Amino acid sequence: MRLKIITELLFLIPLALTLWWSIYFYSAIIGLSIVSALLYHLHKEQKYFYLDVVFSVILIITNLYFVYLSSFKYPHFHLAVIALVASFYFWWRAQNKNYNFNHSMWHIAIVVITISCILAFIE
Repeated sequence: MRLKIITELLFLIPLALTLWWSIYFYSAIIGLSIVSALLYHLHKEQKYFYLDVVFSVILIITNLYFVYLSSFKYPHFHLAVIALVASFYFWWRAQNKNYNFNHSMWHIAIVVITISCILAFIE
C-alpha cells in the first residue's frame, strides 16, 4: 500500500506546474483527484471508490481538453499517447496480478500523461 501512496503523491508535480502557470481550474481538478485517491487508498480501498473514480474520469477529461487546446502539440501529445498505452497495460495487469505494483505504475503513467498535457498547453 505504501508504494501506491508514494506514487499518488507524484501528482503534486503536475499540481505545482498548474499552480505556477496560474491554471487554477486544472489545479483544482488535480488537487481533488489527489485527495480522493488518498482517501481511497488510505481506507484500504473499501471506501471512497466512486469518489476516486469520478475525479479520475474528470482528470482524464480535463487532460483531453487541455491537450486539445494545445492543438496536440508535438512532442507532448505523443508522449501522452505512449503513457496512455502504458497506463492501459498497467491497469490490465493490476486486475490480474501484483495489484499494488501495477496500480502504482498506473499512477506514474497518469502523472506522465497529465504533465505532458500541461506542458503542451503552456508552450
